[in-house]
Amino acid sequence: MSPLRRKPVDPERDAARQIAALTASRRVIVDAYEIERRRIERDLHDGTQQYLVAALMKLGEARMAPAVGGDPALGALLAEASDALGRGLDALRATVRGIHPQVLVEQGLAAALADVAQASASPVRIVCPHPLPALPEGVLATGYFFACEAIGNAAKHAPGAPITVLLATDSHLRVSVVDAGPGGARLVPGRGLAGMRERLAAFGGEVTISSPSGGPTQVAASVPLLLRRGEPGFVV
Repeated sequence: MSPLRRKPVDPERDAARQIAALTASRRVIVDAYEIERRRIERDLHDGTQQYLVAALMKLGEARMAPAVGGDPALGALLAEASDALGRGLDALRATVRGIHPQVLVEQGLAAALADVAQASASPVRIVCPHPLPALPEGVLATGYFFACEAIGNAAKHAPGAPITVLLATDSHLRVSVVDAGPGGARLVPGRGLAGMRERLAAFGGEVTISSPSGGPTQVAASVPLLLRRGEPGFVV
């Protein structure tokens, strides 16, 4: 009786399986971030925001009470409380919109960052030489929030200096933010871009910084597209 023959190992197929498994596990990490982001967005919108709206309405009713008309100090106090609560509600709504801006999903990364550029105190130019492919939502969000963080840092530490954001893809989403400030920037552990670097590292991405004295400063992110085999990383 002849011994059973073991099927020969195909190194290429084995490597492809390992890469596919790694890609799948990293997609799970990215999806987990997005699920948590969506939960926070939903809780703020459906919970906290509704309580603040109700409180604002109650304050409005209180200001209309007859007793308030005879007590100017009380009327002024209620007006101040109403204004403060209104500002808090506006800030919360801005936060909810910022957690996951709708334009990011509907029109893509370049359009979402164009909105950020318009609101920036510094002149910001968005450059995207080639259309970006359809990207996993978590990859889009990561690229967006990295760029927002980098733009905000540049505007804070080099006020008024022109900022250029370059977007490109290959097997990764490449986001490069360059400002014409004086340089000397660095990543501070546990804060801002350093925190983003730790998040990217969890699924194979990285953040690099170049900021010689005298400038310019370039902060760049490389975010894996987490493409399955055969999926293109660019649009022809």
